[in-house]
Amino acid sequence: MNWSAARWDSLRDYVGRDYYPSADKGIGFKVALTVRARVSTRRGQLPPNPLDLVVPAADRIIRPAAAGVSALRCNYLQHTIASELAELTSLSTKRVRISDVYARVTLDDDAAEQARDAQRMRHDLELDELARQQARARAQFIRDECLADPATARIYTLLEKSSRLGELAGVLDRGDLVAEVAQWHEQARPVLITQAIIDFFGRLTPGQSYEIVDRFIAMVRGFGATKLADQLQSANTRSENGDLRQRTDPRQDRSHVRPANQQQQADSIEQ
Repeated sequence: MNWSAARWDSLRDYVGRDYYPSADKGIGFKVALTVRARVSTRRGQLPPNPLDLVVPAADRIIRPAAAGVSALRCNYLQHTIASELAELTSLSTKRVRISDVYARVTLDDDAAEQARDAQRMRHDLELDELARQQARARAQFIRDECLADPATARIYTLLEKSSRLGELAGVLDRGDLVAEVAQWHEQARPVLITQAIIDFFGRLTPGQSYEIVDRFIAMVRGFGATKLADQLQSANTRSENGDLRQRTDPRQDRSHVRPANQQQQADSIEQ
């Protein structure tokens, strides 16, 4: 049988469409794969289809790439696979000359709405996880820094607030924070008690302060701490008008020393 000579058809586009799952469960991309090629035909024979050559190789490129991309990122997926698809022109044969291979990635309206809902859910989950991380960071900062001693806690409340450090604003005010430290940090109690006494004395008159300290000294003596009571007594003095006055060191107070001539007269009288 004599066959007529082969004839090359004009350059044309061969389009194949398929569905590829995305990273969002139940949502996939619509991919239109285009192969631009010329084929050789003979009378009595079916012309070759360039898609038969390209689709299997293109599938190995598109499917794993689509599985790792969110459904709303059609353009990103299309750009990602473009260079690899273009290299499939090397699949040309004696009867198929492939000049270009490219894909168009789309998403229908219903799938796009589902993808947006999925994205909002992921965003909410990420915000929840971020809130949990911030809560853990605040708890760790309070435990490691603020509970170390009341002074650190008070200084921290005076600093500029920053969520990166563990924001405490709205959780405790300065007084409550120090009280909270006392509850959890036993060693801080003497400091807190001292601070409370100092604040209280600042609202009293000198006479009232003297009376309170004098009663406290009597209690200290009652517990047998005579030395401590004497130290407190030496500091707790008041003048005739009721004002507190620090007792003067006898070595520095010269008012009790008589002049030499008066001392001699006193000695002669005694003799």
